[in-house]
Amino acid sequence: MSAPTAQQPRHYAELEYTAGYYHELGPAHLRFCGLIAGVDVAVPEAPTYLELGMGQGVSVAVHAAANDGDFWGVDINPAHVENATSLAASFDSALHLDAQGFETFAARDDLPLFDAITLHGVWSWVSDASRRTIVDLIRHRLKPGGVVYLSYNCQPGWASRSPVRHLLKLGHDARPGQDAEARIEAALEFMEDVAAADGRFFAENRPAASHAASLRKVGAQYLGHEYLNADWHVPYFSDVAEALSAADLGFVTSARLLDRVNAIHLPPAGVALMDRHKNPVLRESVRDFLVNQQFRPDVFAKGARMLSSSEQAARLDARAFVLVCGLDEIDFQLTGVQGEMILSEATYGPLAVALASGDFHPKTATDLMTAPGVSALRRSDVIAALITLVGMGVLRPARTFSPHIRARCGAFNRLVLDRAVTGPHLKHMASPVTGGGILTPRSAQLFLRAWLAGARTPDAIALSVWEVFQATHERAARNGKDMITRDDNLSALGDMARRFLDQTVPLYRALAIV
Repeated sequence: MSAPTAQQPRHYAELEYTAGYYHELGPAHLRFCGLIAGVDVAVPEAPTYLELGMGQGVSVAVHAAANDGDFWGVDINPAHVENATSLAASFDSALHLDAQGFETFAARDDLPLFDAITLHGVWSWVSDASRRTIVDLIRHRLKPGGVVYLSYNCQPGWASRSPVRHLLKLGHDARPGQDAEARIEAALEFMEDVAAADGRFFAENRPAASHAASLRKVGAQYLGHEYLNADWHVPYFSDVAEALSAADLGFVTSARLLDRVNAIHLPPAGVALMDRHKNPVLRESVRDFLVNQQFRPDVFAKGARMLSSSEQAARLDARAFVLVCGLDEIDFQLTGVQGEMILSEATYGPLAVALASGDFHPKTATDLMTAPGVSALRRSDVIAALITLVGMGVLRPARTFSPHIRARCGAFNRLVLDRAVTGPHLKHMASPVTGGGILTPRSAQLFLRAWLAGARTPDAIALSVWEVFQATHERAARNGKDMITRDDNLSALGDMARRFLDQTVPLYRALAIV
């Protein structure tokens, strides 16, 4: 077989990738991951930061807006870099964006030493040569104590799914010359024909059959980039740990903090088995088999120092936290491999109330431990609950910030609010307090746009949003039903605007979004 040429890219390029934001890649979250794992990761408040394979660049743009420092983003798809450039143009930041392959980027002679290098999903979709380039880049350009975020599809969870991908790739490649959407449709039809033919594989591998049946629900962009790259690599954790050891990296923890909650993921025998293994590679490998792991978001560090118990405790006590949603939006229930778990009302109830008190303003763990209802709790239970709430996505570590950060976030957020009207819509706004993105539904964006324009009553906000809806041919909904008349739309929007004024505006003030 001949080597691929420049006209035959090994990466999937027929459709652009989906535009998503991933807070786990942010400097603040990486620092917090190190802290709870007892590792002194060297990610400063103004980091030199690199995202390899940034996709549409939403994450790196938000993090560049919400942090001081020097941010770099690389993606081989020029359309992705163009989109990231349009986001970055909304604010003044040291953000360097390059449409280059990893090999070309790594060969540059002007690269700085990085405090953090992040890759979301990329490890699964590039060639062996590109993975070696990534490791070499980390070895030479990551500072001592620096951190790497690496997420990837993994075994053993993909053992039954890999044949499904193989069928999709066969069906796709059998239709050269057709447009991208048609080729993906052909891939799905081919895979579905095989699954429906009453063969032994799908009959004996029910997870594969369920996975095949679910793929109609995902978009063509996701299918193309997730399944149809020429290179497709699904390793075990031990394979990744061994590869990264060549760059002097050691495993820190999962960036998905709820992975640490054994009660929802592991049977008692599994916990006992893991406790017998102190080697982190063996422990994580055991865990992957116990939960049938399909995707890992791992944090590694380069020669980082372990914190003493007293250092870790002091830093956790001094850490400030802020809610990123209203109290009524918190679901005090966790779901894992072992089923569901209701969080303790005696612990989480008073802690959530304390976090929401004072119009949501950030509070340190020490502050919270003196709050009514919380002061009677054990310190260890409070810290564990705070970590769990962060893992649930309803709480974030908080910090002080400079006026420059606030100005950049404000400029980026104005773009988000403009896009709420014109499209393409963005789902996150930048918070100076968290150093990252905050999920904001489009309705909240439209309400905020009206509020910033001077509308201060529910009726005035509803009227402003209704004017947008008239231009975009949209309708408000109540109890799952679209409103028809102008009065009904204004009534529904008014009810939503009332909640926005009562709960969302104070929250956004605490997050320094307004």
